[in-house]
Order: sequence, then structure tokens, then C-alpha cells
Amino acid sequence: MISQRQLITAALFVVAFVCSGARSASAYPDRAVRIIVPYAPGGGNDTLARMLGRKLEELWRKPVIIENKAGGNTIIATESVSRLEPDGYTILMVTTIFSVNPSLVSKLPYDTVADFTPVVAAGVAPSVLVTRPTLPVNSVQELLAYGRANPGKLTYGTPETGTAPSLAAELLKIDGHFDAVRVSYRGTQQQLLALLAGDIDYAFDVVSSLEYVKVGKLRALAVTISKRLDNFPAVPTMIEAGLPGYEAATWYGFMVRSGTPPAIVDQINHAFNQAIEDPAVRDRMDALGIKLLGGTPEQFANRIRSDMDKWGGVVRKAGIKAEMRR
Repeated sequence: MISQRQLITAALFVVAFVCSGARSASAYPDRAVRIIVPYAPGGGNDTLARMLGRKLEELWRKPVIIENKAGGNTIIATESVSRLEPDGYTILMVTTIFSVNPSLVSKLPYDTVADFTPVVAAGVAPSVLVTRPTLPVNSVQELLAYGRANPGKLTYGTPETGTAPSLAAELLKIDGHFDAVRVSYRGTQQQLLALLAGDIDYAFDVVSSLEYVKVGKLRALAVTISKRLDNFPAVPTMIEAGLPGYEAATWYGFMVRSGTPPAIVDQINHAFNQAIEDPAVRDRMDALGIKLLGGTPEQFANRIRSDMDKWGGVVRKAGIKAEMRR
């Protein structure tokens, strides 16, 4: 039997815990906050983190330090955050790979769901299916027909395994029922250079590659989201090109260690949503082909779960294995 004194003691403990959490939330942040970016400096993800970080500094009036921790298919950075105290002072930037790694890697050094709390989906970037201009195809359906008629002859480039462009290429082969030879590069820039040189036949590249389409150095067949791009309205979507339900885009978001007080998670979410609404941030991200999102932690959690199911199926069908580069 539990005594009345024990019940009162337990109740007082709960009240003290709740009050302590409320005090810590009201004071947050009272010191510098770190954002861990699991990529090298200079890419679109790094630019997004730095621009949002500067806005957070203005809102919080506290330093926001961007720390790049690249390598291991983002696992190195993610594991490091999974071992920290859940106080909200270290924020992890994640991308599509975060939801793909559980299917790529047999034993991760962290639990993707249990060790992290989603904060906000910050942005999404479509890929564009582009070919070398001398390839004798002018549409997605012609590319699929060429691939079926010439099994194993087409070559395509991808950046690191598990990135949205690499998954988009695998999904195209599965939905299009053809085969092609994959050539892996260390990033989209190296992939683009290979495509411009004619070393590969096609690739899913970032939106900025459409500038090469304008001058005839590449041919654009489709974009990987469900709506055409405002600045390139002549390029159809993959769905319009005859692949129902086909969507593949890179998303960017932010998470904290699980166990972070909900009030602090809400504060961080609110600050990010304010930063995302800044016109200067939006203009800069538009130029990089990134559409800013925002929203609730619950919406971001749903996106992660959905992608874990979707891309897990693609990884299994394609037999993809992670390439652990450091």
C-alpha cells in the first residue's frame, strides 16, 4: 500500500519538475546555441542554416554558432547530437538522408525515432531530370523507351547514396522498368561537371542547373515535385510526364535531442518560423532553388515517418547499400 505521505511526496516532485521546466523554458536561451550541419560549408544546406542562424541571433539576442560536421552519410553529426543533454542548446540540421539511413545502414549508432524530437521542416528543394543534349531523347517517356531498348547502355550520375537525387534516379528505374549504369560522385557539383562533359547520359540535379538548359548545354525533361517551377514553367513535372505519384525532393529540417522540454521545443519552432518568414531569407533561398516551408513539429514528424516508409521501400527494391565516406 502506498501511504498518504508517499503520494504527497510524489505529487510535490511532479510539481517541482514541471515548475523547473517552465523556468528553464522562460529563460531560454540564456547562452549561445549551436546548430550542427552534417555537411561541409558552402552548399545550399549550409547557406540555409547560416541565414536562419543569423535571424535567430536577432530574435534571441544570443550567439548562434554554426558547426559543420561532415561525413559518414550525416551519421557522424547525428550520433554526436544523440549523446548530448536534451536542453535545446544544440540543434541538428537534418535532410532527407535522415529518414533514409535506417534502411541503408543495418545498425545505426542512434535510434532515428526515439533519440530525436522534430522541431520544424525548414525547406524543400526539387531535383531536375537533365540529360546531355546529344542524347537522342526529348522527354521522360523517350528516355524510358531508350533505356528499355538499350538495357545497361544508359549511364547516370548521383551524389552520395541516400540523397534525394540518388533516390530519384532509383525510383525512376523502378517506375520506368528499365536499367542503367550508375556512376557515383562526391556531390552534385562533380556530377554536373561530368554531365556537361558528356561523361554520363543523365542525372537528377539541382534547380540551378537549369541555367545550362537555357544556353543549350543541357536538356531538361522534368522536375521532381508535383507543381511546375514558377521560373521554368515549360519544364513538366514527372507526374505530367507519365509517372503517376512520382515525387522526390530534398527537404531540410531541424531537430533536437529527445527529452528536450516541450516548451523549449515550441520556442525554437516559433523562432524558426519567424526566421523563415523573413523576405531576405526567402529571396536568397529562392535563388538556390529552395522553397521555404515552416510549420509545426507534428507536421515535420509526419513527413519524416512518411519518407522512412517510402524510401525504405525504394532502398530495398534497388538493393542500395550505404557508401560510408569520411
